[in-house]
Formats: sequence, structure tokens, C-alpha cells
Amino acid sequence: MIKNKTVSTRVTSDISKKAKENLAKQGLTISEYMRLSLIKAANNEVKFVSFLDLPEALIAKKEAETGKVTTIGSLKDFDEWIDHFNDAN
Repeated sequence: MIKNKTVSTRVTSDISKKAKENLAKQGLTISEYMRLSLIKAANNEVKFVSFLDLPEALIAKKEAETGKVTTIGSLKDFDEWIDHFNDAN
């Protein structure tokens, strides 16, 4: 197989580290995982997941529509709040 295209993406160091550790448990590198994922996408073998249909997203949408939203605060607070979800995985 001739490889003639490089695809890259940017993630935080923490995400990269966690992905590398979890993939290593399955005997894969990040590059191998990405290559396999792209092959599946090219062969139309990827099921689209709409994150907007997740129960959490639907609850958030309803809260936003009814004005029952939670103010998080600063951008730093938001980043810490998002990290909570990354740590849960």
C-alpha cells in the first residue's frame, strides 16, 4: 500500500496521553487507530452519532429554550467544567 497523504489533528496533551494509553492496551498506536478509522470512513462503515440527540444534549436544549440555564462563569470555569467530562472517561 502506497501512503501518500498525511492527515493531522490537534488535541490537548492530556487527550493525546489518555488516547495513547488506552489504545496501547489494545495494541494500537494513535496512527494505527486513525488509519483504521479513516479506512472505515472511506468504506462508509462509520455510523454517524449525533451528539445533539444524546439525553444530556436534549436536557440542555430544553433548559436553554425555557431559560433555565446554568451560568458557569469565566472561560476558565468553562474549561474546568468540560474537563470534568474528559476525566469521567
